[in-house]
Amino acid sequence: MIQKQKLGQSAIQKIPEYKLTILNKIAESEKLSKLLFYNRPDALFQPDLDEEQKQNLLYEKVFPYRFVPDPVENQGTFLTLGVNGFRRNQEGYTIYDDYQAGEIYFYFFTHVDLMKTTHGVRQDLILGELDRLFDGNTGIGMGELKLRYVTELWMHNNKFGGYTVAFTVVDFK
Repeated sequence: MIQKQKLGQSAIQKIPEYKLTILNKIAESEKLSKLLFYNRPDALFQPDLDEEQKQNLLYEKVFPYRFVPDPVENQGTFLTLGVNGFRRNQEGYTIYDDYQAGEIYFYFFTHVDLMKTTHGVRQDLILGELDRLFDGNTGIGMGELKLRYVTELWMHNNKFGGYTVAFTVVDFK
């Protein structure tokens, strides 16, 4: 079998890089960090997190894969990532054969006792911040990330609620 020489990495091969970029943007956001870290209604009035606290969010509150920790035991707010639907863009059209597209998913949810904050509903504030950080912004794939959809997410007998948000990524293969 003869394999065609590739000029670089495909979008699928870049998924670890995309996730690292996303995790860094989440940690850099004071608003997201506070909403994830502080289980208080006045979370946004609390002190900014130091670098160690932000790094500790990873694998405690933020997961770079689709995972649901045992939130019933650990009441809190959680954000997880997933990928889906990576494919050739416009399959069958030779002119577009070098492009790949897929979705990056954010799954985030909070315990019902933690939803109310002094600035509004915690998961709505997280949704707004993710939209600000990612929709229309560059740095993941080629061009701008595009919001694909937002869906409510409820789990554990409606003790936890939030959203699933998908952004489309387009890149070269």
